[in-house]
Amino acid sequence: MTEFAEASEDPNIFCLVRTPDQEQFDVWGTEPPVQDFTTGFKNAPDSTLRLYTQNRLDELKTAGKAGGLSPGWLAKLDERSPRDSTVVLQYRKIKANWAQALEDAEEQFHIPGQADVDDQYIWWKWRVPFADSFQLFNSVDDGMPDMIRLFTRPEFVDSKGVLHVDVPRQIIKGEIPDPITESAS
Repeated sequence: MTEFAEASEDPNIFCLVRTPDQEQFDVWGTEPPVQDFTTGFKNAPDSTLRLYTQNRLDELKTAGKAGGLSPGWLAKLDERSPRDSTVVLQYRKIKANWAQALEDAEEQFHIPGQADVDDQYIWWKWRVPFADSFQLFNSVDDGMPDMIRLFTRPEFVDSKGVLHVDVPRQIIKGEIPDPITESAS
């Protein structure tokens, strides 16, 4: 985790959850160095992590112990993470809120990119270089359809499945035109 934190100049947004029964969490970002530990989440599927996140956060919020944890985001370090300096970020949007945002913008209901969808939630998932994780978080956190569409475009994902935020970042800053919206005008 230390090398990951050093890879970025942006703030550390990750609160480390070591085991399912952990009681205390950092208010904003676990500060390195982190001592070695045995995780209680090894090989847990995304569905288990998502359910844990929702249920555990409900319990912790009631007790005032949630720290900086958010039910809308999950970050997972997996076997690839140390090898290619990436983290898997997952963002949750309440499906009804997504539908309302599209309706307000007078757009047809559509879920861009690859997402896991159930009756209540939409979960988008990206593997990003650790140094780019804050840019993705900061851009997508409000759940605006334009940002979700931008960051789910397949042309920004390399052959190894890693999202590179350089082009979306330049589009957002107005440094380069968006080829999709430019061709539509």
